[in-house]
Amino acid sequence: MKIHRVLLNTAKQAGFTLVEAMIAMAIGMFLILGAVTIYSQGTYSFQITEGTSRVQENMRFAFDTMEPDVRLAGFWGMHNGSAVIKSDAIVITCEGADVSNWALDTYVGVTARNNITDNNKANVAVNARVGANCAAFDEGVLENTDILEIRRSSANTTNLAAGTVQVQSNRNNSRIFSNGAQPAGFANEVDIDGTFDYVFNTYYIGRTSNNIIDTPSLRRRTLVGTQVVDEEIIAGVEDLQIQFGVDSNGDGSVNRYVDPDAVGFTADSDVIAVRIWLLMRSEYEELGQLDQRVYTNIEGAQYQPNDKYRRLEASKTIYLRNSRG
Repeated sequence: MKIHRVLLNTAKQAGFTLVEAMIAMAIGMFLILGAVTIYSQGTYSFQITEGTSRVQENMRFAFDTMEPDVRLAGFWGMHNGSAVIKSDAIVITCEGADVSNWALDTYVGVTARNNITDNNKANVAVNARVGANCAAFDEGVLENTDILEIRRSSANTTNLAAGTVQVQSNRNNSRIFSNGAQPAGFANEVDIDGTFDYVFNTYYIGRTSNNIIDTPSLRRRTLVGTQVVDEEIIAGVEDLQIQFGVDSNGDGSVNRYVDPDAVGFTADSDVIAVRIWLLMRSEYEELGQLDQRVYTNIEGAQYQPNDKYRRLEASKTIYLRNSRG
């Protein structure tokens, strides 16, 4: 009997050596680290872009709100002569206090003042008010910021309405009333310009916001009916500074810009432009952000924060359509 032997391939199965496995793990970890780094950088870049865009958007909103109001300051219908405006006996209140003289001071269409106080907020009497007998929101006006007041008629005509302060004007004079009845002497006028609502706004920087604690905000006291109420425009505004462009020689152009409290500047000056400077910050702190930049406002005052908020400063010059007549 023959015996057949079958030879089998008994070669050993080859695998990774320890060195090869360690090299593969190192390459894998390098690739993962690169992916994580790219993701982190992308996320950080997105946060920077998003934060900057948000601050820019808030800045545009603040200017877009103030600009049309400032541009029409001193508009009284068919004329801009504040000296010929007459007013009925109207009572305007703010939180129950009579502020009629302040709110109806139509002699000046646009004015501003500086809220100069010490840094420890000791001057509560000044900080608490935006005008005579009219309190600011919550913790008061932020120190060393300006307060801007606008008085004018509405841009569009409206219907007579009782309980609303309104204006009627012709080429010679205007009348302010609130009883919803056409003023005496205007009923037979052929050149009457119509009925307008009376607009009164006082812009200021409040120390806090309606919704975000310890965040300053751009606010205004505004006339609604016969009451001056408080409104928040946008949170995150840290500073508001105002300068007036004055035509000192009557040539129709700005010859100089002055601060509201400048020596020799009065409400009688021929203001034809208003320059507004705002410092806006993000509403919340940003991880990895550190702002130590020195900001210089239009009055030359400097401010250097040391926090994690993102900031943007901008100024805008607005020419008045109705300079003093």
